[in-house]
Amino acid sequence: MRRILPLPKTLVREMLINFMIEDEGYGDITSEILFPVDKQAQARIFTKEECILAGSVLIPEIFEPEGCEVTLKAKDGDHLEKNQDVALIYGPMKKILLRERVTLNLLSRMSGIATQTWSYVKLVPKDSHTVIAATRKTTPGLRLLEKYAVACGGGDTHRLRLDDMALIKDNHRVLFKSITEAIKVLKSQLSFSKKIEVEVEDYEMMLEAVNAGADIIMLDNMSPDEVKKAIKILVDKKLRDKVILELSGGINKENLPEYAGLGADVISSGALTHSYKSIDLSLDIIK
Repeated sequence: MRRILPLPKTLVREMLINFMIEDEGYGDITSEILFPVDKQAQARIFTKEECILAGSVLIPEIFEPEGCEVTLKAKDGDHLEKNQDVALIYGPMKKILLRERVTLNLLSRMSGIATQTWSYVKLVPKDSHTVIAATRKTTPGLRLLEKYAVACGGGDTHRLRLDDMALIKDNHRVLFKSITEAIKVLKSQLSFSKKIEVEVEDYEMMLEAVNAGADIIMLDNMSPDEVKKAIKILVDKKLRDKVILELSGGINKENLPEYAGLGADVISSGALTHSYKSIDLSLDIIK
């Protein structure tokens, strides 16, 4: 399992406040009317299906400022079975119910992404070094949490933002005579700390990008046979070790094992964050 880096607390708190403001409005009128202020309760958050957990770190951030005590029973990245406890919460009944839906919404989506990612990761042959990565095809406003969920599932986050590295795609190439020219311009102005990736569609473009100094080559929508040939060309020209090789486009669970066995370094898929199934979790008051 790849290491799961912690979420930045300051940024997460700001996000959660906005989520809670959206849900709360002027208050939970149902609970405010039905329950006295001093009514205390204990609740459990639990799974209703098997999953890879993501988002448990948010539970204390949501409930503890409301005067609740939180005991986490599982950690992000854990493989949970149906009816397994994620957390126990004790505190004001009104506050528990006030934050129930925001909490479950986030956990169910994040755990869905983590579970989807793990379903891809486990298809990679054991003797392969290929890493499964996400893309920027995320929900606006939720990218940080969705990329974190990918990490919980054993995947790589890839770029979090456009400023993480330069990636030359087809629309960038329109204004340049060649890939070489575009890379030259980038190298003249980018920090030494930033990598340059180039999306290519054929072998000629691939070789030009490598020879121009690209750090990463993305083979876009190539068949397994085309990928094999691309790697052979790089090996024969003693260029394979000079670049990170990424595969993207047209790769799904059915053909992933074949692609992952070809020798590429990375396989990226937007499906990790846009085609997942939310996990069914629940919060029950137990006393």
